[in-house]
Amino acid sequence: MGTMLAARYLGPNRIEPEEVELPEITDGWSLVEIEACGFCGSDINIVAGTHPRAKAPLTIGHELSGNIVKIAGDAHGLAIGDSVTCFPLITCGVCYACTHGNSQVCRQLKLYGFDAEGGMAQFVKLPTGSLLKLPKEMGAGIGALMEPLAVAVHGVNRVPLEGLEVAVVLGAGPIGLLTALVAQSRGIPHVLISDVQASRLELARELGLTPVAAGQALRDRVMELSNNNGADIVYECAGHPSTAKEMTVLARSRGIIINLSVFKKPAEVDLQQINFKEIEMFGSRCYERKDFETAIELAMKMPLEKIISDRMPLEEVSDAFKLFLTGEACKVLIVPHIKDARKHDANKNGASKNGHAAVERVQ
Repeated sequence: MGTMLAARYLGPNRIEPEEVELPEITDGWSLVEIEACGFCGSDINIVAGTHPRAKAPLTIGHELSGNIVKIAGDAHGLAIGDSVTCFPLITCGVCYACTHGNSQVCRQLKLYGFDAEGGMAQFVKLPTGSLLKLPKEMGAGIGALMEPLAVAVHGVNRVPLEGLEVAVVLGAGPIGLLTALVAQSRGIPHVLISDVQASRLELARELGLTPVAAGQALRDRVMELSNNNGADIVYECAGHPSTAKEMTVLARSRGIIINLSVFKKPAEVDLQQINFKEIEMFGSRCYERKDFETAIELAMKMPLEKIISDRMPLEEVSDAFKLFLTGEACKVLIVPHIKDARKHDANKNGASKNGHAAVERVQ
């Protein structure tokens, strides 16, 4: 058995590249050579030692793309050499949610990279049935965005959109940007995205979105577009106490709120506004497999490469995580098999540093 390099959570505030044993696969599993793996806001909690389930030592990473190098047993229509991403949910199969078609909210929901070894490594073993084939023309970096894009797809799909005119996305980190792109692709005439950071708003503009500064400017713009009624739908993607309060202000009477972010702790929500306006509020935790399939279809039609701000080699995972923590990067990817990952990816995909902050999520 050989060894490989992996990004290992080794204890509170410790993430380091470490040599570990190369995974061995058994029937029903595949070995995937990782091409790219992204940091998620949930990784902040894991590395801080505050995630309720993740235990050191652990290889993190659930936003991944790679190529199949070994398959044991049923190939599920896949073949060695296929480019794939992973549907990372691990469900119990017996609780109410699982037996009623909603395994994404399984009572005992687990994920690769949280509860089992993840994909920020040179190789990862995964159940073959969890893999989804990616188009040959899709770059590895874009493939690693399929998980957060599936989050956005699921959130936007929570309610029918027919007849909705004005949508607001609160938070312009990766999840907010992707949610706005998906909502825009669904034909909502006015999709506004807000944030407190000018750099995030500039990136939103580069993506073809309509950015508006948070606060009074956003309220005024929403009222202007809605004949002073308020937004038809509000997507909360920031996970900040301020947006928990703001979402009920922006929603119109009989409006809709979709909460996509995962708050670190309970936040104050104006239930009086929920009551007086008869606002409908929906949670959106993660995704179903069909959301991944939709994400893969949508991806090639969207300027997703602009969301990727940095590519760094696995050997520099500690520095990459520090960069991610500063909030100065939008989506930081680890590219395990490229020593000079920044140069390689910039040449391949035309990407460059954009300096934008990421949204936090904890599964």
